[in-house]
Amino acid sequence: MKYKSVLDNVVYLDIETTGLNPINSEIIEIGALKITNSVQSKLNILIKPIKEVPIGIYHLCDGLKADDLYKGYTLIEAKRMLIEFIKDLPLICHNKSFEESFFSYYFPEVKNSILDSMELACILEPSRKNFNVQDLLNEITTIKEKEKHRGLEDSIHTMLIVNSLLCRLWQREEEANRINNLYNELNKLFINRKPWGWRKYLLKPIMFDPVDYPYVLFKETFLKPLKMNPIKINYEDYEKLLRNENIWGNGGDFKYQYRADQESISLKIRENYEKSKRIFIEAPTGSGKTFAYLLIAIIVSYLNKQNKNFDDSNFVISTDTKELQNQLIDKDIPNILRKLKLYNKISFGAMKGKGNYICMERLKKSKEFEEDENSLLSFLFLKRYGEEGTSGDLENINFWALNYFHIDKYKNHINCDSENCNLDRCKTICFLKNRYNELPKENITVVNHSLLASWPYSEKRKINHLIIDEAHNLMEKAHDFFSEEFNSYEFSELIKQINETTPSIIFLLKRLNGLYNYKNHIDSDDIINKSKDISISIAFMLNEFIRIGLNNGKYNFNDEFFNPEEALRNSSESIADLLSGLKMCIYRLYKVLDDYIKNILDEDEKDSGNEYRALNNYVMKLRSAFDIIDNFLGYSKEYAKVIDIDKEFKYFIIKNVPLNISKLINENMLNEVKSTVFISATLRINNSFQEVKRVLGQKDANTFWIKPVFNLKNRTKIFTVKDIGSYKNEELFAENTAKLIYDIAIKTKGHILVLFSNNLRRENVMNKLTIYSKGTELEIYNNKKAIQYLKDKNRQVVILGSKGFFEGIDIPGDSLNCVIIDKIPNINPTDPLYKALKTYTNIFYSGYNYPKVCIKLKQGYGRLIRSIYDYGYFIILDGGTNKDTLKKLEIDLSGPAIYEKWSKEIVNTISIDFNRWKEENFYNIIKEVDSKNIKESFNDISQKMNLYWECVETGNKDELEFKNNEKNLKVKVNNILNKRL
Repeated sequence: MKYKSVLDNVVYLDIETTGLNPINSEIIEIGALKITNSVQSKLNILIKPIKEVPIGIYHLCDGLKADDLYKGYTLIEAKRMLIEFIKDLPLICHNKSFEESFFSYYFPEVKNSILDSMELACILEPSRKNFNVQDLLNEITTIKEKEKHRGLEDSIHTMLIVNSLLCRLWQREEEANRINNLYNELNKLFINRKPWGWRKYLLKPIMFDPVDYPYVLFKETFLKPLKMNPIKINYEDYEKLLRNENIWGNGGDFKYQYRADQESISLKIRENYEKSKRIFIEAPTGSGKTFAYLLIAIIVSYLNKQNKNFDDSNFVISTDTKELQNQLIDKDIPNILRKLKLYNKISFGAMKGKGNYICMERLKKSKEFEEDENSLLSFLFLKRYGEEGTSGDLENINFWALNYFHIDKYKNHINCDSENCNLDRCKTICFLKNRYNELPKENITVVNHSLLASWPYSEKRKINHLIIDEAHNLMEKAHDFFSEEFNSYEFSELIKQINETTPSIIFLLKRLNGLYNYKNHIDSDDIINKSKDISISIAFMLNEFIRIGLNNGKYNFNDEFFNPEEALRNSSESIADLLSGLKMCIYRLYKVLDDYIKNILDEDEKDSGNEYRALNNYVMKLRSAFDIIDNFLGYSKEYAKVIDIDKEFKYFIIKNVPLNISKLINENMLNEVKSTVFISATLRINNSFQEVKRVLGQKDANTFWIKPVFNLKNRTKIFTVKDIGSYKNEELFAENTAKLIYDIAIKTKGHILVLFSNNLRRENVMNKLTIYSKGTELEIYNNKKAIQYLKDKNRQVVILGSKGFFEGIDIPGDSLNCVIIDKIPNINPTDPLYKALKTYTNIFYSGYNYPKVCIKLKQGYGRLIRSIYDYGYFIILDGGTNKDTLKKLEIDLSGPAIYEKWSKEIVNTISIDFNRWKEENFYNIIKEVDSKNIKESFNDISQKMNLYWECVETGNKDELEFKNNEKNLKVKVNNILNKRL
């Protein structure tokens, strides 16, 4: 072995299997690297499978061949060899839960302790975005090998990762002059507890020499330096710079192609800024809208900064999805800044609501982590994630770590409390405070729409110039942005703070009283009894809902309180009485606490201490709850009064939803903004901006739109399905849907995204589809993190997504070639908001429903086509009975005619259509290839565009072979050059 191990007397181990579930999958390879007294020995076992191995496994496992595998050892022989090799040494695996599940099923005799190198990586370097083997190798070592998905090779990679993680830890501790800092911290944290398995390995060996580990990257390299040619840039050319390929090709790290439409978008945005106007821009997928608006925002900020015009040197960019927010910060903005040679001259960052960030003070005081060793480990992860103040955004925690450390369980106990958090006076180091203090001088700040609606940082940063990306979401979500809500579960948790938390409200009140010479006698029993009255009132309400039977067992019940359905109408009076009783109970508790605080402090006294601030914020929350219920009970034509009851009667929610959002948008979001750009790929409805302008109250705003960039009519087909049945027949619909998805997936080898407007429907289909796909290579997922698996050509992946999957997903090429939606996403006529709008504003159902349907369908369809190489089927399972809606959608989607087809017809045409589109892609790539280096150039373009075409040599120098799954072409080199010309 050419690599030395930091650790001694351990075994690095990895297994390869035919699937993820040990019940229906087999172990086919075991690889292990044993270190005993610094001597290395290897074990590499192929295990003869009983069942047929999916073909995809041979693609995934580098160099694995069926002949070698079927000559392997039996499972019993492999077990004997493994036990003899590992003896009683601790095993180190990357994501040990996988190995543990297979070992407990196949090798229950193996009792060795197992350490998880992924867990180690999370604790040592918690702010990493990825913790898989490949990413860790790339980011913390100089070794550029690919993950082999082979037992022994991946065991060696695990050793290299562990070595690097420990070496980096020791260097950081030395630089901070805190030797063995983490080791000592663990001793204190886990006192009288079972120690963390990795603890003893955190001590640096006495004879340790870093020279033995030259591959370790001790310093982060966030941005690889580009070899840039010295070129002069005239920034006052603004959008004309898009024509200068020398700028965008400089460094050669991404392919850029000038588009006149992109320049037009940039020009319109610049003109809008210069005239301090508002404009709606519909820029379809592929038009480069993000690049276009960033270019102007960056250059305008830079030039104004140079001229010391600081008011106009900052832009706020608002998005709707976390994915786009992260893409802007991590990729798009840095790329453009580097190309324009402005990377260190323009500052940028993201900002979210306070509840998204760790409060280090709340974390340290929280009692939620005292349950067991796993809770303590979660505490340690969160503490290390936020303690330096360089990270702390809970949404940016790696998905695996988020689940592994159960972060959602603790989130509400350790995030920044917006009422109690005073960033100007906070002395704790935290990421939020650092970002808050950076805001005044920041040039580009990326926020989300919800934060923009309330903008709590106005004292630090005034919004002068605003770009609202994904602006279509404002039409639907602005009602929620400006709503006020009372949640009985959350309020019950608030009431527990009276005497069930540490410190309790009663404790803080008595402490405040003591600080001011005990001016009052605090009657704790009276306060507790008043809090109990609130809990009893909430329980009475839930019991009343049970008595009335306001649910159907499957979904939450929701209705508009003053325009109720029959189920609520007959009981609305009793519910109103109970709500009034709850309101008065809340008021009594509020009044007694407020009186105590006022009596402790004289009128002219104002306490800024922690006790006073916490108590004052608490009574303000009580007052807010009282006001919300009071407003809810008052009849008003300006609000929808929505009541939502949990299907299991665990909680209820009441909302006051404003109907006139246009007024609120202008007053709360745009009041002091100089220029505003509303931009999206889907703003026009019925080929007009009138609806979005009406809803958002922007009748005087300018408009601009770009025609579709891609040939949607020739590159896609849109179907509704004749024999799928109505979604209302849940069992039949789920069965038929699962069968159709399965049949299509077999033809397309996965690469399918299925969108559902209902989670229960998605679960039913997933259960049935899992049965269909059992024993096949199909992988079925229902979480957004699995989207990346679609890109792997060796995997056959189907993603079942809910409402959040309709946008923010960018999977080009062969990776996604079929998007299925369960139904026309019509609004239910009993929707509470619609009923209020219908009653108070006389809006017709079609006028309210179609705009939402149109935008949702355009967003879903937009997942399919992201580049000129994209193609595929867009399938609406239940197209409904309203043919007029489908005709209108044909126009608004700008795609082909929508045909109603039988399931078999759709499945039978896939191979013909997909092979044609693949061939078209082949010829499109050929037009781009470098004639002097055809093979490398072809493969490079194919890989960049997520196409599964691959060029290989045939042994004949005048001929090349091109492969795309089952599609193979052998072409003469001269023919390639002729076709290119």
